Amino acid sequence: MKSSKTQVNHSQHGDSQRAVSPLQSTLSSAASPSQAYETYIDNGLICLKHKIRNIEKKKLKLEDYKDRLKNGEQLNPDQLEAVEKYEEVLHNLEFAKELQKTFSGLSQDLLKAQKKAQRREHMLKLEAEKKKLRTILQVQYVLQNLTQEHVQKDFKGGLNGAVYLPLKELDYLIKFSKLTCPERNESLSVEDQMEQSSLYFWDLLEGSEKAVVGTTYKHMKDLLSKLLNSGYFESIPVPKTAKEKEVSLEEEMLIKSEKKKQSLKTESVKESGLLELHIFQNSTFLGKKYFE
Repeated sequence: MKSSKTQVNHSQHGDSQRAVSPLQSTLSSAASPSQAYETYIDNGLICLKHKIRNIEKKKLKLEDYKDRLKNGEQLNPDQLEAVEKYEEVLHNLEFAKELQKTFSGLSQDLLKAQKKAQRREHMLKLEAEKKKLRTILQVQYVLQNLTQEHVQKDFKGGLNGAVYLPLKELDYLIKFSKLTCPERNESLSVEDQMEQSSLYFWDLLEGSEKAVVGTTYKHMKDLLSKLLNSGYFESIPVPKTAKEKEVSLEEEMLIKSEKKKQSLKTESVKESGLLELHIFQNSTFLGKKYFE
């Protein structure tokens, strides 16, 4: 009974092996479909090359039989039968060479298509990396500006084009900004500290359900998308106190400039007065001397 079972298993295993074609075998072992087809065509070209070489050898052998037959030499029945198949051998050789050309053309076309696909894949990957970096920089910009009091006030009250945010959600954002844009921690190397921050950004981009600052990364991602789409951060309003400071500083500069101009004019008038007095005194002195 065991031997019969073994035979059945062997026969089933043999059937399964026979069911797999060379192309299927190549596809299963290749890294990508394009690489599999390229390998399959290359293998086909190698087989054709060997086949053509064998047919050419057979052709030469038959031509030798034909020459010997022409010269009146007696050939055995097998040799005579082989000579009769000369035209068939020529046809097979021609067909094999045409097939070789076709496969070579396919191989070249496949190689071009593969290179084109690789370039496209590289460009798409590069574009995806750029998009990720751009998103990280946008998020970083939003989180850094959320630390400003006047920006927080705008979101608390939905003022100056800012969307209204409940205090709880604003608190999430402020806490998250401290994780992603932290102050320098001297106990860690710059690389280690930045790696920690990058992990927060990575989970944020993924929008995972992992917990962070009392909520999830998915919720944080939705919140930040909401802020970015609001348009508020395209041009953050300057607070009134800052504007007043700027105006007062400009006024102070103007007053100082006017004072300096007045001072220069006064000095100029004084100098010209002294010069006139000096000339008058000299002329008086010379007049006295003349009349004496």
